[in-house]
Amino acid sequence: MILKRVLLCLAAGLIMAAAGPMLWAQAEGTEEAGGPAQDTERARIEWADHLNYDAATKTYTLEGNVVFSHKDIKLYCAKAVYKDEENTARCEGNPKVEDPNTTVTGNYVDADFDKEIAVVTENVTVVTQKKQKPAEGEAAPPEATTEDEEEPEKLEDYWGKKTVITCDSIEYQYNEDVKIAIATSRVKAVQEDKTVYADKAVFEELQDIITLTGDVRIITERGDEFRCPRAVISVEEDWIQAEGVVGVGKRREEDNKQEGAGTQTEQGGENTQGNTEGQKEDEPPPAGNQP
Repeated sequence: MILKRVLLCLAAGLIMAAAGPMLWAQAEGTEEAGGPAQDTERARIEWADHLNYDAATKTYTLEGNVVFSHKDIKLYCAKAVYKDEENTARCEGNPKVEDPNTTVTGNYVDADFDKEIAVVTENVTVVTQKKQKPAEGEAAPPEATTEDEEEPEKLEDYWGKKTVITCDSIEYQYNEDVKIAIATSRVKAVQEDKTVYADKAVFEELQDIITLTGDVRIITERGDEFRCPRAVISVEEDWIQAEGVVGVGKRREEDNKQEGAGTQTEQGGENTQGNTEGQKEDEPPPAGNQP
């Protein structure tokens, strides 16, 4: 019995050693400073249902609920190939990149963890929404009493404007000092009060702005539309800066109808007044109006 336990322990040790330093870091997590678990520059495999390790190429093949973590991002997918020496991963199967404010999805993700870049391709969607910060000097709301207890605030009250970007490809630079997403090919960005189209969009998360270039088309919630070669849009604040505007703004049909109805009423009032003024002072009113 003792011999059997010793053999099992040796076998487990050989499997862990063959899987490389990355698995040791995840299994233990208590290495001394400078050990594998302390190397924040390298990606970390948080979970995988199945793992195969090729010692010759130092490559991991991961399948099932795969989760990577690196700096402040998480990378989820159904299948991934991670190259240990290059510190890169190729992910597929509903891959998703998340940081505290932004989520990027697509068909494929190629991550270079050393460069802190994730390239997402095919059917790409970016959803970004920052948490609201209380204004400086703003007093905390009074606590509700048991007699007049208020319902909890809605979740959306804690967040700023939502921006949704769709495109064919995006390069997400997630370095904490950069945080830039470069979207190309058939770019569309939607906010609650506007929709924009462009050939290329650069979303600067730290500055909360989107720079659009190429054939830019902007449509506001009022129905105004214009084109330009370059525009900058604020994500949180309500402003647009455009250059070389060549399009013509137009109103919604409802506004036109309201304006048309107002014009007809005014014209009718003028006609009625004109008929009254056209009557002579000593001329009796029409027979239909006599008592």
